[in-house]
Amino acid sequence: MEDLRKEFENFMQERCVAGECETEEDGYDYPDYVEAINSELMPPNRSGVYISRWDLKMVGDAIDASIAMDARGRMYRMLMRSVHDKETMQRLLGAFSSLIDAKIEPYREMMETYPSSAPIFRDKIEKAERVKKYFDSVLERYFPEG
Repeated sequence: MEDLRKEFENFMQERCVAGECETEEDGYDYPDYVEAINSELMPPNRSGVYISRWDLKMVGDAIDASIAMDARGRMYRMLMRSVHDKETMQRLLGAFSSLIDAKIEPYREMMETYPSSAPIFRDKIEKAERVKKYFDSVLERYFPEG
């Protein structure tokens, strides 16, 4: 068994010359807005909501982009590959905004039902609203009128 493990390790070292196997990049040159939106939307501590793989799939369906179920990061990148113009980006950001609205609605209900929880949920709602406003700045910055 030990010989088999050593043989496998040697095989992998020979195969992965210069760290080629360590990268997970897909070789696609993504525009700057892809990472800008990702850093604001995907981390729940920044956006106030969790965007699941199924959420990404539904957003993709909303803009007629068929994406396969995969890791969240890969699904997000696949979704962003389908954006090539301002109109598609507006539809994408609109779908994300609708998703965020649906996700914060239970927060609002919890605040009404349990008023002592309001500070916790208010913080999440404020983050979500900030992200939705950020979407407008993305359109202005990366897709200027022209």
